[in-house]
Amino acid sequence: MSLALYVHVPFCASRCPYCDFATAPATSRLRSRYLAALAREVREQGEAMGRPAVGTLYVGGGTPSLLEPDEVGALGAALAGAFDVRLEEATVEANPATLDRARLEAWVALGVTRLSLGAQSLSPRGLRALGRTHQPGDVAPAVAAARSAGLAVSLDLIFGWPGQTAGLWHADLDAALALRPDHLSCYPLELVLEPEEATASWPGAGWSAVERWRRAAAASQPDEDAVAQMYAAAEAALGAAGYRHYEIANWARRGSECRHNLTYWRNGEWLGVGAGAHSHLSGVRSRRPAALPAYLAAVERGAPRLADAASDDAVDGAILALRLDEGLDLVAYAHRFGERHARRVDAALRSVEPYGLVLRDDGRVRLTARGRLLANEVFVRLIPDAAADADAAPGPSVLAVS
Repeated sequence: MSLALYVHVPFCASRCPYCDFATAPATSRLRSRYLAALAREVREQGEAMGRPAVGTLYVGGGTPSLLEPDEVGALGAALAGAFDVRLEEATVEANPATLDRARLEAWVALGVTRLSLGAQSLSPRGLRALGRTHQPGDVAPAVAAARSAGLAVSLDLIFGWPGQTAGLWHADLDAALALRPDHLSCYPLELVLEPEEATASWPGAGWSAVERWRRAAAASQPDEDAVAQMYAAAEAALGAAGYRHYEIANWARRGSECRHNLTYWRNGEWLGVGAGAHSHLSGVRSRRPAALPAYLAAVERGAPRLADAASDDAVDGAILALRLDEGLDLVAYAHRFGERHARRVDAALRSVEPYGLVLRDDGRVRLTARGRLLANEVFVRLIPDAAADADAAPGPSVLAVS
């Protein structure tokens, strides 16, 4: 069975103030040192795992499309030297304003088959509200360039940004659908108001400036009910356009679902390399430090990956399965995690059935449309330590689509 491989490229031209991913400024010195460390990690992981076959690849960030063609080629050579690369699908994330023909050709030569474009909004107002640097007019040419290179296209959209109305969200959906993407991801804007490890990668940026932006943005976001209505509007519009709602935040034309991400949601095995990258191997979750200085130091001194002590594979397996439209197969779950865990999960799901949040069908449990809106109310009941505090009836709309 082949492995799913995630490669993190943290570089961005600027840091979006809402972002909590591991990112860093794209200076030549940092890039050179990081790419050398990444190649070393790739080589060491490939050797330790006995040169496993890799079936899907996802290069995320950051903005991987900032890499120069020779840097993309060096990454491809490192991967080919460490793994038995047999790609069925390979995705690279891109900012719509950073694509050119030479870069696209380099990614295609590496084996990329999908381009995930961080459009986020297709209106000037939305991009300003989100602190994005590209323009709405950059998206259509990027889609056309990707298609001319033979790539499938996925678009990312964010809803619930400061000042957004239902009308503005409908306009974003209409503009996105007009581009006929193969895949769409729609995420609510979530603002973390505590310092994050990855912020340390931006010397001089300062957490205080980011925190001030986030607090101001949170004060002018649409309320929870309005955000829930936007999510329902996306379900209706994308469903009417023929897209399958295969995961809480993801829609695809039939056959265009992201195979790599399905490995995550089906609680499969993957290796993540690069700053902040997570892995799930033999039922154990681990990660690399998110801050670039800490990541570089760890790889350069040969430090082991950090254990993800907060994870519980049995809990994660249930929650991840419920994110998918195929739902949770309780028999398969019991076989994998044991009858005790299966009985606990089954009892937790039965506790929300009276509220119309889940339905049972041929041995599977799935979220209903209402359940997707209140997914956090379902998921919290699957966490043993939190379940005791979640006995009340489900409360107001709480989206769990990130």
